[in-house]
Amino acid sequence: MKKIILLIFTLCILCSCTQRDLKVDTSTINVFDDLTNGEELDLHAGEYMVIDMSDFDILYAKDNDKRMYPASLTKLLTMDTVLNLTSNLQEVSYYTKEQYRYLVEEDASMAYLQREYFYSLYDLLYALILPSGADAALAIENFYDSYGIDLIEEMNLQAQRLGCKDSHFVNSTGLHDDDHYTTLDDLFLVVMDLLKFEEGREILQASYRYLEDGTLVRSTIGLTYRDMDFKVLGGKTGYTPESGQSIIALCKNKGKSYLVMAANAYGKYALNQYWHYEDVISVFDYLNQ
Repeated sequence: MKKIILLIFTLCILCSCTQRDLKVDTSTINVFDDLTNGEELDLHAGEYMVIDMSDFDILYAKDNDKRMYPASLTKLLTMDTVLNLTSNLQEVSYYTKEQYRYLVEEDASMAYLQREYFYSLYDLLYALILPSGADAALAIENFYDSYGIDLIEEMNLQAQRLGCKDSHFVNSTGLHDDDHYTTLDDLFLVVMDLLKFEEGREILQASYRYLEDGTLVRSTIGLTYRDMDFKVLGGKTGYTPESGQSIIALCKNKGKSYLVMAANAYGKYALNQYWHYEDVISVFDYLNQ
């Protein structure tokens, strides 16, 4: 199974179709309906969950309640917090030259937005999720700072409101900090809340977007499939040396929808080891047995 040849492409999605695929009734969620029976999958990830989105049954799981470093999966909570705080996404913000230099020093993933250019929050959310732009995250922070609102504090409050049990966030970007952690159980609640919002569904599923200034941002998520029955509809990836490779993928297989969550896969991009993508394929090998 580890010798699967990966086809990794930019995610191409017809939003008018897949929005209906991802719209779910989150009021019926029961994250404790665990059907795994102790069975473990042969994956690279140290922690994982596979959830049937029709009834929110957990089909496979390992250490889903274990603390992990979320890396850029943090940005899912960043977006969820914005969508819960602000209804007018045409409000604008920017980030500074000093913040750009800081992100370069930290080797952060960026959308390469123009410094001190005013972008709408709507465009900033695309730049936050698709290319995993830490520059977009800081521009969003600047917007709330201008109103005297601490975005990081609001993110932690939002996690509490969602019922997250073991999460603590110290930044909006996912840059590593030993005190910045969550669990897959908690991230599941974040994703489910995001899917309540039309904007959340649209952004998670987009393959690319041209921003107002003409900047093109592309999704980091890979399309991995064997046949037309298995489709990745959207999601988010994350990576730091401390966290390893992680992925949250919304998928369809033979007419059913699934959420695949995997973390702590220590592949090396320099060696073309995309182990988080390979794990998504492996999950569907199991499901189709």
